[in-house]
Amino acid sequence: MPTSEDRLKEKIIQVMDQCSAEIDNPQQSKEKFAEAVAKAVIFEIKNITITATAPNGAVTIINIT
Repeated sequence: MPTSEDRLKEKIIQVMDQCSAEIDNPQQSKEKFAEAVAKAVIFEIKNITITATAPNGAVTIINIT
């Protein structure tokens, strides 16, 4: 699956909306925000497809763990 700037942006907006509703515990809101953004970024990294050229031909890496 190719990475998607729009998908990542939408995930960040969603978590910002959720955190903006938090009024009782701002520290917890920051932690939730950081965790959700980190998960979204890791998701995009793990779903990246890399294609490179090697001496014996093209190499495609489709799974990053």
